Amino acid sequence: VGFDELNFDYIRYPSDGLMQYIQYPITKPSFKKADAIEEFFQYLNANLKDAGVPLSADLFGLVTEHEDDLNIGQILERAEPYFDYLAPMVYPSHYPKGFSGYQNPASQPYEIILQAMQKGSERLLIASSSPSKLRPWIQDFDLGAVYDASMVRKEKQAIYDAGLDSWMAWDAANKY
Repeated sequence: VGFDELNFDYIRYPSDGLMQYIQYPITKPSFKKADAIEEFFQYLNANLKDAGVPLSADLFGLVTEHEDDLNIGQILERAEPYFDYLAPMVYPSHYPKGFSGYQNPASQPYEIILQAMQKGSERLLIASSSPSKLRPWIQDFDLGAVYDASMVRKEKQAIYDAGLDSWMAWDAANKY
């Protein structure tokens, strides 16, 4: 119908709000969020791979750093087989205070994104895949720091220095 890619955003379990009230009534005792998310990835791939366009999935930025599912069901290696591109949202503002020793990760865009892309690349190579599947979302909005053109250039440079050549930028206000 004219789309050049099918990108899936926020395929994950919730992590915010009153989590103690969430119920998953159709789950079994052996239920694991990562299994359910991977089953959905498999479903998307099986039903859309012949659409003639690349498939991509947005992932939480910390999936490049964590081998567990972050309690949202996302694991980098379990998404990789089903998509042409993986788009971790490596917004430095979304990394916790003290991450990798930085009091304010939002003020360290180069360092945060370089580390994320290097670790993500290493993990995909170990999984017998290609780091070129990584096409991160970068921050182009003020949160935790002012993100002017120089900050965005630092993010892009980190991606290039990690050996990658593709990225997407996001700003909810659409001011790029």
